[in-house]
Amino acid sequence: MLEISNVAPHRMQKLVAMVFAGCLVVLFFSGFSTIKAKISDIKRRADINVLVKALDLYHDKYGAYPDSINDWQGWDLSIAYNGGGSGFLNMVKAAGLIDRLAADPINNASYHYRYQKYSAGEYGCKNSFYILQAVSFELPNNDNGKGQCPEFNWVESSPNGYTVQVFD
Repeated sequence: MLEISNVAPHRMQKLVAMVFAGCLVVLFFSGFSTIKAKISDIKRRADINVLVKALDLYHDKYGAYPDSINDWQGWDLSIAYNGGGSGFLNMVKAAGLIDRLAADPINNASYHYRYQKYSAGEYGCKNSFYILQAVSFELPNNDNGKGQCPEFNWVESSPNGYTVQVFD
């Protein structure tokens, strides 16, 4: 009987150690997914900043921003929604202003980039402009950018994304 009581605490220590290790693994992987989501969101912001600069250089070079090809409801998408692909990305790449086509880290119907060019007078804005959006972030986002005309607020069309509006 003395042997059994000596073995039982040893087994109990093993069990406690295994439960503790299991908890650490669960915490690591739950934290890992949050870290991965944060990295993806940082990439989205960086891509949007690069694309805004590339679009500005395109405007300087050609005197206008690229037209949108209407891949989906007037938007050029970073995903090939109708089999086409993104016109504005191809245009700035062909102009040598970016070296790779930017794509959202997930790049599906819920997470993608989109661009649309509007003429003067549309939605009550006096000048022509474009809207560039990272449609959605994986983590809650407090800075949604800016994009509004008297008749429409594009930030509302992408509430957990990021919107850039640039006037011509």
